[in-house]
Amino acid sequence: MNRLINAMVACGSGIATSTVAAGNIQEIFDELGVRVQLTKCSISDIPANSDGMDIIFVTNNYRGEVPCPIINVTSFITGIKKDKTIEKIKETILNILKN
Repeated sequence: MNRLINAMVACGSGIATSTVAAGNIQEIFDELGVRVQLTKCSISDIPANSDGMDIIFVTNNYRGEVPCPIINVTSFITGIKKDKTIEKIKETILNILKN
């Protein structure tokens, strides 16, 4: 799979939890053999930076409109239901690659 996926990882500050989540997300893309360009930002930066993104990951709730799938990855911070989050991410990535 040669297509590059543009992904955003957003948290409250754009620094702490997004960095932890980005590491987990990178591992999933690597496992699938899919190239990804990860951009970290704060939740408040999502509206200005969501154009051109294939998928957005957030570490807390975000209710705004975005032009791509958005997945909450709080489980990468808490460890709760992490396996379900990983499966959802894999499924979404494969759906993006089909289109």
